[in-house]
Amino acid sequence: MDSETGYRRFFEAAENGLLILDPQTGAILDANPWVVNLLDYPRAELMGKALWEIGRPEDADASRRMFLELIAKSHARYEHLSLVTKDGRPVSVEIVGNVHHLNDDGAVYCHIRGISPRQDADRYGQRVQQARKMEAVGKLAGGVAHDLNSLLGVILGYCENLEAQADLPEPARNMLNEIHNAGSSARNLTRNLLAFSRGQVSEPQAVNLNETVSRMEKVLGRLIGEDIDFIRLPGRDLGSIEANPCEIEQVLMNLVINARDAMPKGGKIVIETANVVIDESSAWLHSAIRPGRYVMLTVSDTGTGMDPETQTHIFEPFFSTKPSSQGTGLGLSTVFAIVEKCGGAITVSSKPGEGATFRIRFPRCAETAAPRPLKAEAVRGGTETVLLVDDSAPLRKLLMRLLTDSGYTVLDAGDPDEALRMAAEYLGSIPLLITDMVLPGFNGAVLAERLVAARPEIKVLYVSGYNHDLVVPSRLQGLDHDFLVKPFTQKELLDKVRQLLDSCR
Repeated sequence: MDSETGYRRFFEAAENGLLILDPQTGAILDANPWVVNLLDYPRAELMGKALWEIGRPEDADASRRMFLELIAKSHARYEHLSLVTKDGRPVSVEIVGNVHHLNDDGAVYCHIRGISPRQDADRYGQRVQQARKMEAVGKLAGGVAHDLNSLLGVILGYCENLEAQADLPEPARNMLNEIHNAGSSARNLTRNLLAFSRGQVSEPQAVNLNETVSRMEKVLGRLIGEDIDFIRLPGRDLGSIEANPCEIEQVLMNLVINARDAMPKGGKIVIETANVVIDESSAWLHSAIRPGRYVMLTVSDTGTGMDPETQTHIFEPFFSTKPSSQGTGLGLSTVFAIVEKCGGAITVSSKPGEGATFRIRFPRCAETAAPRPLKAEAVRGGTETVLLVDDSAPLRKLLMRLLTDSGYTVLDAGDPDEALRMAAEYLGSIPLLITDMVLPGFNGAVLAERLVAARPEIKVLYVSGYNHDLVVPSRLQGLDHDFLVKPFTQKELLDKVRQLLDSCR
């Protein structure tokens, strides 16, 4: 019996699965009966299919990355993958892959072993336990983010005050600019913490990516520094996407910061937008998104790049290749979560030493985004009385200064009981309450209910370091109530105050 015949008998009779793949395309060149029976496919139908075509559609992109990793390393083990039978039933397997080279040819040999229901259940239990741990970490992260946002409100608020002074000496202005940059980076970090910990529910609207990039150009330029060229390539007649504008800004900020950190010696960042159409024939190339009309956002850099192994982990929470003092591992996981919530998909192309390109495809919506003026309108003040309640004395002092400088009369209180007492003793009208949500004693929503009962004319502006949907009860939302996330700018505060005071019931 020759070696070829012996190998063929072993191949056909093996008690586990054997696949032979083309190293260039990932296409199945041969499959033994064990695999054929497992997936319930006629052998002829399996031939030519790529490995990711016999898995779950939502895992296709990860499967491609794992195949690239296997080719790069010549050996890899994947302990828990889901293949899909012909009738759509998922099957859990383990795969060990090896690349063998014979003369100038090569082949990928994959040994497949099924996972028993007991093993599957044990691993499911481990994932549940890990999810519970992450939930606990998330709650801690959310609390830390809330407290940080109050402190950042003070830092950034006084930065704005000082930057407005025309006679500020240039050395002092440069130092102030560094403080403002650090504060902005910290604000972005707290947003990442909240997005990671809370799974925020937001109110989407039509957003034009060209306008978002243009509006953020100054902030992004300040973040990346002078040694990095910033290039915008806006697409013509760009469609709109349905998203939360603040979250799209967060996506841009995180991707640009990630690109900046990959270019310690300088380089180039290119942000490009375009309308794209994905048809049936090319949908499989674009992860798990369906055929249709999309708006694509591309962020490229000329940095250090990534190997296939790194690319398989970059969207995982807390994964980072940066030193612990420079990275949290939340930036790209936050981007992934926001893109997924918008119904889009994100992919990355990169090689070591050749930079990285992130492509995000957002579903295009029929609605057109309302243009936002690039030139800021003058902030209008007023003469009304405002009741301000916040247990952070430094932040309350700053807000009181902003409001009084704009003409308002301010009654300030550090806790709900003091606020109720002041409201009861004040003889004039109090048309507006500005209150933090997290207060000693009872929260801002309860305070608002009690004040509205005593003074029906009062309107409420909630401020908090937490997300709107987590802290503002739905029964209190409406024309007489609004919300600001800490930290906010002076203009955001004063505009919101004026809008509420001028709104009709």
